[in-house]
Amino acid sequence: MNNKAILAVVGLAVIGLTGCTSISKTYPINRVSSGVEIMPLNRNEYKVLGDTKGEACAKYFLGGKLPWFSGVPTKTVSGVEGGGGSFLASLPIIGTFFGGQPQVIQEATYEALEKVPGADALLSVRVRTLKKTSVPLFYREECVTVQGKAFSIRTDAGSAE
Repeated sequence: MNNKAILAVVGLAVIGLTGCTSISKTYPINRVSSGVEIMPLNRNEYKVLGDTKGEACAKYFLGGKLPWFSGVPTKTVSGVEGGGGSFLASLPIIGTFFGGQPQVIQEATYEALEKVPGADALLSVRVRTLKKTSVPLFYREECVTVQGKAFSIRTDAGSAE
């Protein structure tokens, strides 16, 4: 093999092993949490408890969420898409089909709600996602920050709170 061919192979290998980073922000208008519309609630039927923020990260190696083969329960929020599958997400190669961004958003939403005692859901939800791929197809990391206003649903619409 000549020097040009070796240089080309080394160059392609370096390009193939480089990583990338992407950042995205979303603001789901008129949503309490994913899949829940705010329209059915009148203002006197809920009480805003304050601002909150939750963060969660997931690390994947060979498509499986680390730590591999973990049976750790996933933190999920009822009514929000993308939960469950924590064991299946931790399996190498097939874990990609059961984990990912929706599951990390679930965990961040859970953390945000846990910070405000009595909170039922979030209003004005903002989601910031940071994805890093260090070695394509081998290692990636996803971090999500969920911000919003925590609120509780009033059990008696006529109660004076």
